[in-house]
Amino acid sequence: MDELVSVVIPAFNATATLTETVHSALRQSHGRIEVIIVDDGSTDSTLELARGLAAADPRVRIIESSNQGVATARNQGIDAARGGFIAPLDADDLWHPEKLARQLERFASGPASLGLVYNWFRRIDTGGRVVEAPAAPVVEGWVLHRHLDWNFVSNGSTPLIRRRALGDLRYDPALQAAGAQGCEDYLLQLQLALDHEFACVPAYLTGYRRTAGAMSTDAGRMIRSHLAMYHVVWPRLGPTARRLARSRMAGFYAEYSRNRLRRGRIAETLGAIGQAFASDPLGAPIRLGEQARLAFVYLQRERRGGPPAGPAGLHFDDHEMAPNDVPSEPRRRLERFRKLAVFDEAYGRAKASG
Repeated sequence: MDELVSVVIPAFNATATLTETVHSALRQSHGRIEVIIVDDGSTDSTLELARGLAAADPRVRIIESSNQGVATARNQGIDAARGGFIAPLDADDLWHPEKLARQLERFASGPASLGLVYNWFRRIDTGGRVVEAPAAPVVEGWVLHRHLDWNFVSNGSTPLIRRRALGDLRYDPALQAAGAQGCEDYLLQLQLALDHEFACVPAYLTGYRRTAGAMSTDAGRMIRSHLAMYHVVWPRLGPTARRLARSRMAGFYAEYSRNRLRRGRIAETLGAIGQAFASDPLGAPIRLGEQARLAFVYLQRERRGGPPAGPAGLHFDDHEMAPNDVPSEPRRRLERFRKLAVFDEAYGRAKASG
């Protein structure tokens, strides 16, 4: 598939990682790409660095913007894109050279209703060294219910999205406006899953970097973002999906109650517990019990001085993209996914029948 792919990189104060990230896009074996760097009002030398990258490779171009947040920056890049496929890439993540080629192959062999192809990822540290390879699921077809239950795509730098499937859909800046920034990519994926199928390339093609101070490390904000996201997608969910969303929301409210209690915010803790019961009266006690057990585990860990630091791993580039030691999914989750697949299959039949 010789399609032009538009790589969209939002960048805010990203001088430490932008060059490595852009190079990982430019070295793709699929050469027909454009790389759009959206400088989101950086206050460091990110813009100058981006200009240098654009001067060195004609496939790179820059959009200069005031600071409006990652959702708006991504949307500006999408609106300027010329390709038939959109490949979001955060300014601190990395790609394997075969990522886009393998995903395009999956699109070529898939149905017309296929809107998004994802792959597996490894977590990397500030030096690009692998620190963890999470469990690697293969979830394909109509996936709405399974994706509501668990974000198996997990990050915003992994999907390749068919532009035609995206249409007028964009990342939602309202999450940031509500102080709940962080789940814009998950929300977009769920909105795509309402009308399109997903497919998987079972290979480790993304290096997902989590650094201190990143949005994904702010537990309170990420929980609030998940809750806000469910409210946005709620109007388009059917009865079964709504029951699933209520259960998930109760779980996040329970997690938020533990988060607030750790900070001594008793009123917010009690409010979150009340919201958990309001979301799912029968499931809330189970969810709250799980969080109480987690609180005890973390307390014991803190008393012992925390978990020992693991050894530094190899750089992301030095790992094979599909090793033999693929971490498996917990059996309980696999069983749950098999049950939810029944609902997804019924959803797909309903979509096909109009």
